[in-house]
Amino acid sequence: MFVFALAAPALLVVVLGYVIGYAVTAWICDVLGAEGRRAPEVVGWTTGLALLGVVTWVLLTRWRRRRKGGHQK
Repeated sequence: MFVFALAAPALLVVVLGYVIGYAVTAWICDVLGAEGRRAPEVVGWTTGLALLGVVTWVLLTRWRRRRKGGHQK
């Protein structure tokens, strides 16, 4: 159950990044008139994994600050 509780939000973040990256790249390929079937796929996965990395980094940074007592009163 614990693995599912972590995997589901992570999967949603990756899918969100994938959809955004894919849509933007497909639109750019259409505007430029480039034949691109592989480019949107690669950019989509890269964007999804990068977004997961950023979200993980932000959450870990906040968690460390809170644990250290970094918030000021």
